[in-house]
Amino acid sequence: MKRAGKTQINQHGFTLIEVVVVLIVLSIVTTVIISRSFITGTNELMVETDGLKSSLRFAQIQALNDDTKKWGIHIPNSTTYRLYREDADATSMIPLKGADGDPVTVACPKNCHQLQGSVQITSPSSAKTINFDKWGRPMDGSTLLSADFSIILGQGTQTSTITITKNTGYIP
Repeated sequence: MKRAGKTQINQHGFTLIEVVVVLIVLSIVTTVIISRSFITGTNELMVETDGLKSSLRFAQIQALNDDTKKWGIHIPNSTTYRLYREDADATSMIPLKGADGDPVTVACPKNCHQLQGSVQITSPSSAKTINFDKWGRPMDGSTLLSADFSIILGQGTQTSTITITKNTGYIP
């Protein structure tokens, strides 16, 4: 017995509209993936800049909480920086024991950060230590900074600048 007014249609495959929508979605996803692969270096530079800013702010907060010792960041070379407290030698490495019991020096000790990728500290060009006193003011050694201090990170042709404001230690 046939039903009146209703016909049964068997559908096979996709309609043209469904195929076009899938192609559009695939092209958008591909474009996003390709564009992100080209800006990886920029992301590394931004991450390292934010990390150094955070370390500087942490050193400043620690100095504000410690009435007797200065805290700071030591930059020994273009690829490393280290958080330190005044009573610890900012330039020394942490001695470790090797497999045979002999002392071993590691390249990047505790509280040390090695910059990732090809990111480098381009300025200051030589070893530098910035400390903060108990009021959070930035110091160069034992004297207050007489001018704003800039740390420039670079990767290829791109640079990022961190400025430490004299007298206040503000890091934008």
